[in-house]
Formats: sequence, structure tokens, C-alpha cells
Amino acid sequence: MGTAQREPPAPEHAAGRPRRAYLIMNPRSGGGKVTKFGLKEKAESLGAEVAMLDGQQIVDVAVLARQAVANGADLLGVAGGDGTQALVAGIAAEHDIPFLCISAGTRNHFALDLGLDREDPSTCLDALTDGVEQRIDLGLIGDRTFVNNASFGAYAEVVRSPEYRDDKRGTTLRMLPDLLSKDGDGDSTGDAHRLLAHVGSAEI
Repeated sequence: MGTAQREPPAPEHAAGRPRRAYLIMNPRSGGGKVTKFGLKEKAESLGAEVAMLDGQQIVDVAVLARQAVANGADLLGVAGGDGTQALVAGIAAEHDIPFLCISAGTRNHFALDLGLDREDPSTCLDALTDGVEQRIDLGLIGDRTFVNNASFGAYAEVVRSPEYRDDKRGTTLRMLPDLLSKDGDGDSTGDAHRLLAHVGSAEI
């Protein structure tokens, strides 16, 4: 097998200071990093408007982001998990405005690829006053954006569960037996459907 050649990083250039930055923060992400590192307070002191996802009701993050753009936001950002990062990054790209990744999730895969500090997400907010801009590729599966990875199958079903955030191990152990013993119609079977993927002329 050959070794894949990693693409060189896209060039960076100094970014202008946003006039109306709009940041969406999930205080439950990453075990409470938004609160622990005072992200809301620091962002507001730097002139950003912050929307906190701290209510009991489900919030449509896409609607929040699109409304912010309609109201004049010239930068969108997220302090949360990779899924929320991807969703809002796609909306920022649609409108050709910058997106700010704040490493306040659990694993922060996207932040890692960008070389951001995953131990102290408050450092990401420095980009509001002294940032650099870098253009990167976005991926699409159907109409859903992803920034650096996408999952399907049993793992994707597990992480979609509302209980997964607070009890990752317990939720996985509870859900996996059913997921691995059922076919696509939810019926138990010893011969579950296979996933076929086509990459160029190859079938996997």
C-alpha cells in the first residue's frame, strides 16, 4: 500500500476585525467548557453577540445562524461539538463570511486539524481582534455539510441519542446490541444489510 500525501495547509492571511460577530455556544459541550473558561463573558467583552443553547427546548441552530446573517452578522462562530461546527460553517460558507471555530467540544477534531489550542478554548476568541483567515474545503453528504469527518452506521446512531452526551459509555453499551442485531427495517436478522460504497470505479 502506498502512503497518502497530505495536502499542504492553505495559506493564511490577516483577517479584518468583524463588526458584528455572532457566536453560538453550547454550555453542555465538552463537560461545560463554555462556563469553565468564561467564554460568553470574554466574547461579549470583545464585542460579539452570543447565543447560548442552555434551555430545555431543542433549538434549531441553523435558523439561529441564518437569522444572524440576515441581521447583519459578518462572522459566525461556534463553541460546541463538531456537528454544530459543521452545520454553522456551512451557512457561513453559503454567505461567504468567516467562521470561527472555538474548541469547546469533547474531542474537537476540527480544532485539532486547524492547530487550535484544545486545552484552553478561550484562546480561540483572540481571533475576534487579532485573527488570521484560512480557506478550507467543506464536504457534503446529501445536503449536510461536514468539516473534517462524517460517520454512519452504528456509531452514528449512538451519538445521535440525547443520552449519549451525559453517559457515553452506558449509552453505547445499551444501544449496540440492538443496533448490531437488526436490519435496516428494524427487524432482527442474522443477515443484516451490507453497506456498499463506490469510490471512482472501485466498490467497497
